[in-house]
Amino acid sequence: MKLKSTLCILFILAIISCKQKTTEKETPAMKEPTVVSLDDQLAFNELKKLKLDSTYTNLLDPRNVTEAEFKTVRKSWVEFHKKVSAFIKEENFKWEVPDSTIFIVNKIYFDKNGAIDYYAFRILNDSVPETKREEYEKVLQKFSKEIKINLQRDEQFAQCGNTKYLNY
Repeated sequence: MKLKSTLCILFILAIISCKQKTTEKETPAMKEPTVVSLDDQLAFNELKKLKLDSTYTNLLDPRNVTEAEFKTVRKSWVEFHKKVSAFIKEENFKWEVPDSTIFIVNKIYFDKNGAIDYYAFRILNDSVPETKREEYEKVLQKFSKEIKINLQRDEQFAQCGNTKYLNY
């Protein structure tokens, strides 16, 4: 009798639990972009361990972009850097160095919708002090959360290049 009662209770609990519907929708967690100064050797080494170049296709590799697509890709890349420049200005970021132009090497990894996953950079101007480099990294972190490249692909992609920003 005791066994029948236990089995009956377990059966009822199983039916009830199967019929329950969740009212909460699961939303994927938004991953914050990672911004890394290539001058920070520890952070750079951590980034290298991820082997991103093996999972993000090179945007301008001729095997990944047709001649017809090249103009669109190039335009989106130029517009992206215009957005960076405008964002720096909006944030009232000042380099506070005498150089008229700031030279930066970038390697940016995007998801397939153009959102930034990883943003690695190195400021080439020796005159830029460490404090300004750190401040620029914070500006890029904020930028990376808010701005995308105007380009979508079938898979995640990366692009690198040298950029010159006017020192306002």
